[in-house]
Amino acid sequence: MNILAQIAGVFAIFFWVTSIQKKEQYKILFSQILANIMYIIQYVILGTYIAATMNFTSAVRCFVFYEKRKQNKDISIIWLFMFLILIILFAIFTYDNYLSLIPVILTLLYTISSWMKDSKWIRIVFLIAGIIWIYYNYSVGAYVSIVGNILEIVSAIVAIIKFKNIKEN
Repeated sequence: MNILAQIAGVFAIFFWVTSIQKKEQYKILFSQILANIMYIIQYVILGTYIAATMNFTSAVRCFVFYEKRKQNKDISIIWLFMFLILIILFAIFTYDNYLSLIPVILTLLYTISSWMKDSKWIRIVFLIAGIIWIYYNYSVGAYVSIVGNILEIVSAIVAIIKFKNIKEN
């Protein structure tokens, strides 16, 4: 089963890393839906249910935000607070130890950054989160995802430089 988890991680990495290279935020969000689904599979197999739950919440959030951004609409702050509350509630019910707080905190950051209209914040969070995920993934045995985290960091740096002077929506 561990091999299956690592394979799901490879697919998740592909969708996650390529998402940040997209210019339009709705395209970033669509790729992240697919990545989150693969991460859910990986973390369920590894028995890290808090990470799986956070990825489930993220997939739903990405879908809702994707639909709004695809229509070029603003995302109400009500949606933001609903997802933040949902993340905190899931965290309360799936908390194991201090390590389980990492996916929660990062999911909160991803949620806030993807709510913002300017995609540069998603890229900045990707950079910071990629570094923190390395520790978490090593701790739970998601070794293939560590490679993905390194690629996420590199991809975020490239995207930050690439889109530095472009106003995004």
